[in-house]
Amino acid sequence: MRTALSSRSPARRAALAAAFTLAALITGCTVGPDYQPPAKPPNTAYDINESTSGDQSVDSAGGREAIPKQAFDRAAKVRADWYQVFGSDKLDALIGRAIKDSPTLAAGRARIDAAREVVNENEGALYPRIGVNGGYSRNRVTGAQFGIIQPSFTNVFNLYQTQATASYDLDLFGKTRRMIEASNAQLDEQRYQVIDTYVTLINNVVATAIAEAGLNAAIETTRDIAQSQANALDIVRKQIKYGTAIEADATQIQTQLARTRASLEPLRKQKTLAVNRLAVLVGSNPGTFNDPDFTLDALRLPRELPVSLPSQLVKQRPDILAAAAAVHAASARIGVATANLLPDISIGGSYSRSALTPADLADPAFALYSLGASLSAPLFEGGRLRAAKRRAEDLFVAALADYRATMLAAFGEVANSLRSIESDARALEAQRVALEAARNNLKTVRTQLKNGVADYVNLYTAQSQYQSAELAFIKARVTRYRDTANLFRALGGGWSSAGHSPVADTAGADHTTADKN
Repeated sequence: MRTALSSRSPARRAALAAAFTLAALITGCTVGPDYQPPAKPPNTAYDINESTSGDQSVDSAGGREAIPKQAFDRAAKVRADWYQVFGSDKLDALIGRAIKDSPTLAAGRARIDAAREVVNENEGALYPRIGVNGGYSRNRVTGAQFGIIQPSFTNVFNLYQTQATASYDLDLFGKTRRMIEASNAQLDEQRYQVIDTYVTLINNVVATAIAEAGLNAAIETTRDIAQSQANALDIVRKQIKYGTAIEADATQIQTQLARTRASLEPLRKQKTLAVNRLAVLVGSNPGTFNDPDFTLDALRLPRELPVSLPSQLVKQRPDILAAAAAVHAASARIGVATANLLPDISIGGSYSRSALTPADLADPAFALYSLGASLSAPLFEGGRLRAAKRRAEDLFVAALADYRATMLAAFGEVANSLRSIESDARALEAQRVALEAARNNLKTVRTQLKNGVADYVNLYTAQSQYQSAELAFIKARVTRYRDTANLFRALGGGWSSAGHSPVADTAGADHTTADKN
């Protein structure tokens, strides 16, 4: 018997080799559509003007306010540290804290690691599955089990068993490979979503810092207005005492003073909310966070602004890239659903030994083995598998529509930012003219007061007009700073210029696929 088996073993080995070769050839087939990246958009999605108005200055309570001219540079790229263009060390330090301590970014990094493990899990299906097991049992056999009615026919014995098994799915139509493709695309989508969170976090810190700077300026100006009105009220009351003014003049100033002082509290509230928001953004408790006390004079408005063409923007915006990755994943899932409709072949084998004593397990005479292949194919599933394929195709169409919607929204943000910056420059110029006119009027009234032509009510009115114009100028200035920051955000935040992912994975960066358990 051994001789017969030995003579046939070369033939079996040849047949086995042929089977593996055929399987290797067959596994090159992968059903489903191969992913094609969406076409680049035309470079006419939004207009880019060369520059905004500016390059002027105006006198204010704190000196001459510069209104720089901003120019758009099509060749410039958004820096990864774009926030440094505002020239504030305090702002740079806050953003560093936010990147390091933000719980939102920490959660995102963990989700990237989890998505990578899904890839590793799916890649493991490309390898054979190998397992071992062993066992011991105490057994009692009676004759009744074999139809022998003899009470004396009873035996008690020990049984020792060991076994090694191996199986391998040939993945004939690429189901496993499509699953790996989909999970890789999902990993990319997760990465880009976290990068989008990173970019948004930086922009939120910058915008909140600018808001606090504007509120500080508004509070200071409002205090000056209140002090000016209080001084005017004291003077008018003295004039009433000497009969050179009437009570109605004092009442008018007193009413306006009360309104001015009342307007301070909402400004203080908004400042507190801004500081608390900064604390949350940098991952700190509001109760222990130190107010950075930003001021507009400490922030520099950049003169050169980068701007990207639409064909470049789709490679820079993390939300667009995440949407493209979602399209890729949806495309791969069509292949998975298609493969589920087709046959699947797997091969497997086992080698085991069973003996009555542990020593006998080493005897080849007790060895058993099996080797074979199995084929499974769906014959009738009630339309379930075809419905799943149609669903995958519909989700792919939906993903494409989502991609286009994301891209259009991004183009809209850039177009709005460009127009806002241009409009902000004109609005700031208009407020400069108004502030200059109010300043000249105040100077005239003061001269008239010295010459006895005007009274202190006229002076109070001129001061109120000037200080109101200064508040409007501050507001326009803050808007221009904020919209400038929003342009950097709309252009993708410059993360791609860093040369590496700004949200480098934590422990996942060192994960390998060596462990296939």
